[in-house]
Amino acid sequence: MTQKYDLIILDFDGTIYDSHEAIYTAMQRTFHHFLPDHPLPTTQLTALIAQGHSPEVTFRALLDPATARAVFDDATWITTYRTLYAEHGHPLTRPYPAAYDLVRTLTQTLRIPVAVVSNKAVGALRAALQRDGFLAFIPEALVLGDGAFPRGRRKPDPAGFAEGLVPRLKAYYSAHGGGGPAWLEREGGVDMRRVLMVGDTITDIRFARNLGCPVCWCRFGQGDAAECEAAGPEVVIDGLEEFVGTVLG
Repeated sequence: MTQKYDLIILDFDGTIYDSHEAIYTAMQRTFHHFLPDHPLPTTQLTALIAQGHSPEVTFRALLDPATARAVFDDATWITTYRTLYAEHGHPLTRPYPAAYDLVRTLTQTLRIPVAVVSNKAVGALRAALQRDGFLAFIPEALVLGDGAFPRGRRKPDPAGFAEGLVPRLKAYYSAHGGGGPAWLEREGGVDMRRVLMVGDTITDIRFARNLGCPVCWCRFGQGDAAECEAAGPEVVIDGLEEFVGTVLG
């Protein structure tokens, strides 16, 4: 089989992991930790999770401007959120049933390198991937999350690829047997037509558009269906078990 892609980039939440309950629980606990008497706008929270926003953007959006000015501090709220996520959210974060077999097939059978790029904290990403055995197939260096992006520039900013992932790929191949593959060392840079972004929210689709690469939208994930469909992803799947046949076939 002639491979369509030289590299596949996977989002995490809502793509290879079912983590909606984990995110919702940790955000709810954080909100009530700082504002125990303030009602949580649950419908708005669900919509913000569907957008794939970072925690600080989500918390700010949940607060009216006066409350935000009075009580919201990025560092304090995010530190608390991550602590509560590790305690209450991590146990609720589980891979979709077909995720492990898909990653193993891509990397071991088809020999396509796979990276994970997510706006989730990099520590939480690595903890889940390590627990569930994914780091046997995805090098830890190719797991990018909040705290590992160059200059803090998260998706959909393309810097996460050009300034973050590409140097890590080159360093990884250099440390494991010499020069990188031809597609990585190509004059003029990586051919983005042969890189595939796989994700579930509009943030992932915008990331792909900013990179100039095709995107596979995971309709089963957390994203807003109408918004993502309107963005025109190149391919759509309703489950990871469809990926090899639909995307690579």
